[in-house]
Amino acid sequence: MAQEDSVTREHAEVRAGDPFDWFLRIPNRLDLVGTVRGLARATCEARGVEDEAMQEILLVLTEVVNNAIEHVKGRGEGGYHEVDIQFGISPGGAEGVVVGRVVDEGEGGIVQGDFDAAAAPALDNDRGRGLFLIRAYVDDLAVSALPGVGTEVRFSRKVRLAAEGGQR
Repeated sequence: MAQEDSVTREHAEVRAGDPFDWFLRIPNRLDLVGTVRGLARATCEARGVEDEAMQEILLVLTEVVNNAIEHVKGRGEGGYHEVDIQFGISPGGAEGVVVGRVVDEGEGGIVQGDFDAAAAPALDNDRGRGLFLIRAYVDDLAVSALPGVGTEVRFSRKVRLAAEGGQR
């Protein structure tokens, strides 16, 4: 397990030049998704991301983290695994780029083809909208298998920023 832990940490560390404002590691517990969402909301508000874009970005991050918790078979006892989340906003004047990265430590995570094939779900189905909405609300999306670790999902989206940051 020690070797696996070092591999996981290597992929989770924020490195110089990374566009991320913060890193958070959580256990595979759905009750912690609200904490992740709150931190991302505070980051977006502080940087002045417009409200509609912020809501869409929060939905994307929530869906990606939910998928990493719900649909991954952890290697730990009882299916336990951890999820690493990185999030940030790169400024560029009146525009910025929101970036997110979620890495799970398990097997059975989502693959790029699942997003590429994500079609609008049937209206009478109360599940299955996540992949479709993630794809719809981001500019770039990449899913990679990290050998010995799990699955990495990266996304980015250009957004308009308020001149001074904060809510309008």
